[in-house]
Amino acid sequence: MLRRLILSAALSAVAWAGIFPETWFGSRRLRTEAVQPEDPMLWAEYGGEAAERAIYDGPVGRFAATAWRLQDATGALAWYQASRPPKCTPAVRDSLTTCVTPGGSMLVRLNYVFFFEGWRPLPKQLEELFRQTPAMRSGGGLPHLPGYLPEKGLVRNSERYLLGVHSLQKFLPWVSSSLVGFEEGAEVQAAKLELGASATDYAIFYYHTPQLARLKEAEFRKQPGWLVKRSYVLVAVFPPGVPETAAKAILDALEWKAEVIRNEATAPPPPPDVFGLLVGIFKLTGVLLLVCVGGGAIFAVFAAIARRRRIRMYGNDDPYTVIRLD
Repeated sequence: MLRRLILSAALSAVAWAGIFPETWFGSRRLRTEAVQPEDPMLWAEYGGEAAERAIYDGPVGRFAATAWRLQDATGALAWYQASRPPKCTPAVRDSLTTCVTPGGSMLVRLNYVFFFEGWRPLPKQLEELFRQTPAMRSGGGLPHLPGYLPEKGLVRNSERYLLGVHSLQKFLPWVSSSLVGFEEGAEVQAAKLELGASATDYAIFYYHTPQLARLKEAEFRKQPGWLVKRSYVLVAVFPPGVPETAAKAILDALEWKAEVIRNEATAPPPPPDVFGLLVGIFKLTGVLLLVCVGGGAIFAVFAAIARRRRIRMYGNDDPYTVIRLD
């Protein structure tokens, strides 16, 4: 019954999305359609909310754009790793979140995953789309765990971020879900590494506290054939059958990197510019003098004109006319 409810919720979430705008960078949207996930259980576990595919036509030609919206950036990265094309080449910049195909690209942007077919948008074109994308949010930012995977020997596009029992069974079936501790907030980054002539699984488990990681390390070491290494809150594991000499170099390189932010006193403000202050005072004084002198001169001119007018009209300079009623 629970499985049916999860499937129903996942499918209803992608019934209609309303993600892509009518026009984008000169191209007009022709039609849209909801995208149904190939694995609804995985979509629900990663926090999928909506998905949409749109067809555009414009100056760059006709192309297709697909967007998946998830709850946060962690779920988006996990979905990106699980659904990107096998031959998608990681970009030189942002290799963790962007890859390119011969005719398009796929990327992660906060809690969204975008896939473009038939056109590869430039950064300024993507920014225009992102400004119009609804419900785009970070949700804590991308996880740091993928950065602990070794670059040497990493099989391209083999990375899989695991957030629950279903993704664990799908991508790392030799690990029991009862050992991992997803109910305690565990997260797993798995990948395949080339060790010698074959590729093998490699998994890094993240736990919120070093005490919990220590307990999990002890349980992992009880598993027959596992090669285990812990570094603070990280526990790295190789499956049975991996040569210890080949795995040792990778396990020894695992080291937790903590980031410490310390508030420090800022530099004192620069001393006031006394000379500039005096120059400003003199300038202001000169302006005020000009206003006063100019205003006085204008008043004097109008007063002289009024005096001459009174003399011409009344024969005297008296501005008042006195009428005596005796």
